[in-house]
Amino acid sequence: MRALTAALVLAACGPSARDQGTVDAAGSNTPTPDAGECKEVIDLVFVLDTSSSMDFVLTKLEQQIADVVTASNTLVADSHFGLIAFQDNFALDATGSMSTVHTTAASLQAAFRTYKNVYTANNRNPGDGPTGPTTQNPICEENSLDALYAAANTFPWRPNATRVVIVATDDTYLEATDNYGDRDGDGLTNKTDFPREGNYPANRTMTETVSALRAAKVRVFSFSRLTQPSILERCGTGRRYPWAAITDGWTTPYKGAAPIPMQTDGANYDLDQVKSGSLNLATTINQLVVDSHCNPIIL
Repeated sequence: MRALTAALVLAACGPSARDQGTVDAAGSNTPTPDAGECKEVIDLVFVLDTSSSMDFVLTKLEQQIADVVTASNTLVADSHFGLIAFQDNFALDATGSMSTVHTTAASLQAAFRTYKNVYTANNRNPGDGPTGPTTQNPICEENSLDALYAAANTFPWRPNATRVVIVATDDTYLEATDNYGDRDGDGLTNKTDFPREGNYPANRTMTETVSALRAAKVRVFSFSRLTQPSILERCGTGRRYPWAAITDGWTTPYKGAAPIPMQTDGANYDLDQVKSGSLNLATTINQLVVDSHCNPIIL
């Protein structure tokens, strides 16, 4: 989609994309038409798993992000974008025209390329910087919680903005006080044989993260796997939780707590459909922005 058409703008008052055959963690909550003139700008932050299995998302976003930037700015001028990359730790990207704020497709494309080539291709944790150790991912779970908490509390959200987070990951997460660098759960991070351990503590709990997102009035839309991968697709290291738990926190409860999208009035979409091409990232994100714009979060 090269631009947001008039028909798509009008769709904000029509059926939501979250009501059309996708996995809707928001349940029966239905967007309502705006009352009066809408004056909200759009702040959209990408929170992306940059582990080796997620390179296709970075590739597709690099190819399609111009559509998203154009569509958001057609809906309302001066849209702001952010990027937080995560594996066992996270980094808030600061290469935008306004440091942590991107305003152009070109700067976002450059950022996606950098994270794919420097971090994804080398299993290097974003928070370690471009010269950090490689193959430093001793367990499969990824630190989306700390990245989402940072999105809620660190990105410069504008007071008059519709606030949306797009998170893409193919696994669940750990909570404080566990450690992503402790491959066997023995409380130590000193093993140097493959997969090498390291000190990558989980700093937040799910409750803390959801509370921060709700307080910031951020709506979270996730792209995650709905089923566990085949044996050939699985990461080559150990896990803290069973493979069936990869959906926990996104489409199934995490330790009894409702999924993050449900708790933030968002929704989840099938990452495998993105990979196959049957679900277009740009088109889906554009519709989610339309649905969210000037549509208060129901908490």
